[in-house]
Amino acid sequence: MQIKFVASLAGALLMLTGCAINTPQPDASVAMPATWNTQTRNEDWPSADWWRAYQAPALDALLEQARLGNLDLATSAAQLLQADAQLQQAGASLLPQVSGSFSASRSQSENQTSSQTSSNRSSFGAALNASYEVDFWGRNRATVESARATLQASRFDRETLGLGIDASVASTWFQWLEVQERLALARRSLDNAERVLQLIDARQRFGAADQLEVSQQRTLVLQLRASLPALEQSELQLRNALALLLGTAPGERMPATETLGTLVVPEIGAGLPAELLARRPDIRASEARLAAANADLNAARAALYPSIQLTGQLGVQSLALSGLVNDPTSTWNLVAGLTQPIFQGGRLRAQVDLSEARQQELLVDYRRTVLQALQDADTALGAVYQARVRFALLEQATAEAQRAFELAETRYRAGAITQQSLLDTQRTWYQSQDTLLQQRSAWLQSTVDLFRALGGGWQEPALSYAEPPRPGE
Repeated sequence: MQIKFVASLAGALLMLTGCAINTPQPDASVAMPATWNTQTRNEDWPSADWWRAYQAPALDALLEQARLGNLDLATSAAQLLQADAQLQQAGASLLPQVSGSFSASRSQSENQTSSQTSSNRSSFGAALNASYEVDFWGRNRATVESARATLQASRFDRETLGLGIDASVASTWFQWLEVQERLALARRSLDNAERVLQLIDARQRFGAADQLEVSQQRTLVLQLRASLPALEQSELQLRNALALLLGTAPGERMPATETLGTLVVPEIGAGLPAELLARRPDIRASEARLAAANADLNAARAALYPSIQLTGQLGVQSLALSGLVNDPTSTWNLVAGLTQPIFQGGRLRAQVDLSEARQQELLVDYRRTVLQALQDADTALGAVYQARVRFALLEQATAEAQRAFELAETRYRAGAITQQSLLDTQRTWYQSQDTLLQQRSAWLQSTVDLFRALGGGWQEPALSYAEPPRPGE
């Protein structure tokens, strides 16, 4: 009779485990603009392999090396393993806890009045203990939901980090190419200035130029020569920064370099602003953390209510070790217990308040993340457009500066203009070329910023954070 009663009680309690406390998710909606401020030529989102749009094999090799060697990514992988282990640990609370024990004892007794002076007695025992907490209010399940959402947030964080590292590698590589070409330009301009200096020296020897013209041209030569060390140092710094992103020591050989002019500047499209919510992993990470906070709040509120424990034990005993298998004496018991928190100094209520405040904090963080993502994407779209317009204008200005220098040098040889006019056209042409190189690099880097702002082609379908635990969790 007692066995049937306890079994019926256990079955009834198990059937009531669905009476969990479910706090509604807070409203995290953000007003989304209908369109971007800068219109694109197409509305297709970037592809997952967005970097191939530059048509640069060297960049492909650098990104592949960074994914294998970057130390920040290695750290993120370790953190992801920790989050997965925490989920496994939290899931164990939904399953019964079973333990086994074995005991052996030997005793001896003596009888002074009997002819038998002593007797020996051995006994052996084994027991199987089981316990299970009936998750009546859903506290354990909420803890698992929180761990699962935290794991998803860690995965999204890793995707965000990977996207950032890809963008940093591409941007740093473009800057490195820019400085290399600016260094080569400075050396060509120095050679050209020295050639003009030789021309002026020859004219000065024949009385067609004075010492002032020679000094002015020599000043330009020295200024160009003085610009080389700074550019060489910048080239070294960018090379080492790129090596750090790749996870290699300074001085390691880099893939064959290319020129900025050979790179294709991609035409990047963007869909509707509302679609950005599913295309940026940092937004999804913030959403997952908000889901984890909501589950933590459910667990904190459930802790205010009684907990129900089921415990059972099955034991066997025998005077001989072989008897444990052949003919044991068995005992068992099954107990159901209820524990209600009465006074804990306000700790449980404070935990609820803490969880509510944490939920509000993450709600604000989610909205901030969405607004920041919209701002990043809209600003990056405008930056790419303006960079393209400015590059086209500077390209025309550089062509005119080159034409002006060539005409000035011809007229100076004929004695039709002063050396000052020739000097001005030299400086203008060099500065125009240098500015054009920097703008080409800035244009390429603005496309990298846009790829990153749009999520780099990443997209993850919506996930449910309240799904039941998988087998083994």
